Amino acid sequence: MGLLQKACETYDCMADRAGKVYEGEKEPLAPISHIMARAQIEITLNQDGRFISARVVAKEEPKIIIPVTEKSAGRAKEPCAHPLCDQLGYVSPCDEKKHALYIDALSNWVDSEYTHPKLKPILTYVRNGTMLSDLSKAGIIQLTAEGKPSDEKWMVCWIVNGLGEQWSGPCWTDRALMKAFTDYSYAERADMESALCMISGAMDSPAGQHQKGVVALHGNAKLISANDTSGFTFRGRFNQAWQAATVSYTASQKAHNALRWLVANQAVSFGDRTFLCWNPQGIEVPKVTGLMRRSRGESERKRVANPTQYRQQLQKALLGWKETLPQSAGVVIAAFDAATTGRLAATYYNELLASDFLDRLYDWEDTCCWDNGFGGIWSPSLDQIVNYAFGVPRTGEPEPDKRILAQQMQRLVICRIDKAPFPLDVERALVEKAANLHLYKGKYQQKMLFTVCAVIRKYHYDHLKEEWDMALDKNCSDRSYLFGRLLAVADALENSTYSDDDRRETNAMRMQKMFSTRPMATWRTLWDKLGPYRKRLAQAKPGLYRYYQNTIDEILDRLSPFDSALNQRLDDIYLLGYSHQRAYRTEKPVEPMTEE
Repeated sequence: MGLLQKACETYDCMADRAGKVYEGEKEPLAPISHIMARAQIEITLNQDGRFISARVVAKEEPKIIIPVTEKSAGRAKEPCAHPLCDQLGYVSPCDEKKHALYIDALSNWVDSEYTHPKLKPILTYVRNGTMLSDLSKAGIIQLTAEGKPSDEKWMVCWIVNGLGEQWSGPCWTDRALMKAFTDYSYAERADMESALCMISGAMDSPAGQHQKGVVALHGNAKLISANDTSGFTFRGRFNQAWQAATVSYTASQKAHNALRWLVANQAVSFGDRTFLCWNPQGIEVPKVTGLMRRSRGESERKRVANPTQYRQQLQKALLGWKETLPQSAGVVIAAFDAATTGRLAATYYNELLASDFLDRLYDWEDTCCWDNGFGGIWSPSLDQIVNYAFGVPRTGEPEPDKRILAQQMQRLVICRIDKAPFPLDVERALVEKAANLHLYKGKYQQKMLFTVCAVIRKYHYDHLKEEWDMALDKNCSDRSYLFGRLLAVADALENSTYSDDDRRETNAMRMQKMFSTRPMATWRTLWDKLGPYRKRLAQAKPGLYRYYQNTIDEILDRLSPFDSALNQRLDDIYLLGYSHQRAYRTEKPVEPMTEE
């Protein structure tokens, strides 16, 4: 129940925002007994309930707040009318059964002590029965030969003018109207039996149904539901559905409305899984799937040239967050997914102190980082890691199956937030994909190399307590690292013979996969293939040729002690050596040597 308790706490802290529309928010926080809905038809009436105008609401316009009863909010097959804004099938007389339910619901509200000046004109107009003809004449809808609208599911919302400055205007922005219905809904439940709410700890009337649509991706899925009313009814343990999880109506409304508001405005989705991270008091927190530096406004255009600068900027971002997010504040992290259309599950949940949360984000970005070749040293985003580990190479960004994306994203979130060791299979998948760098074109080849090197560095830090530097280590004698350097020199040598208009895939890149499994045997073949390019480079740029030749000789000398193991499969470290050597010859151009 921790999730719902934190959601209720959030609603209580943000209660003054309920019903208000704020600039920049995708959806407002709905009050108790209200939900968000998308209207298609807007009808304007005068104070006497006479039709003034109507218009079709554009799809780009935001959703509106509408009042609902507990039953109407969760309606499925059985008709049940909303008390004010509803579908054409309810508000117009095209369906007698639904229309009668709507008239009863609105009339009961109008006749109660919680009525509102806008309600009577709407009820008067609906009872006149001219809605379909008015909409047809205005060109809003088309009627069939039977006199029914072509689409009965279009949602109708109301504007009532002529009531004076205080009361005139749209129904969905009138907070007095919202409060009136909230009070009315409580009055209707006053005689219901009370029970101990597992969320609030207070005695209150339990909710018989709970809202759907917390996550827009799974509009009909519910966090709490019970429909086993026949056969093995609740397996003999309960008499009524609410007894399985006693959640009061108030707590259910607060929790579901708060979660829907948070998901709409702060959550991010990958595949069908939605990730949410928030502070119940409304203080901004970094996204659990994003980067701390970028959340503080850092731009990739500001190049971070070395690890010292990177750590300084990372610490600056950490201190910035700690200034706005008190250490004692709480941070809630949750992930949602739906296995079926009707069931929404919290697939991950955690609560942390802000200080622990920020420190864990910092630790991840401090250990999982590399020079990306464009903006300096960065940490790859979680979705970039998953895309390149499990996506299919293509001309653009690789994309994995959305189910794989969702599952692997959650694994990395857990790894990041719970400080779990980096998953071996994800690292191996990246290393395997990176063995075919030639399949990635343009900037995506560099992104692949950057991603796999950052992950290798993170994996070795977590599992082997090794901390690899991000600059070329000429003194490193690791066999795999040396062979990676050798591959990069071969690639650079051949590339040096091409003009800018004649760039093509090098032999080193084509043979990389074979090189990673049988390095020494492949190197001999590769060296033979480089013969024509070596001659061409020696004639055109003798100084550069000597530099490459000297570098190759130096690396081969360091490999000589490994004679018995030179042809064994390379470890993942070879990619670090390749990246280091490739960046070194790019960032430090060689000056031509003069001939003696």
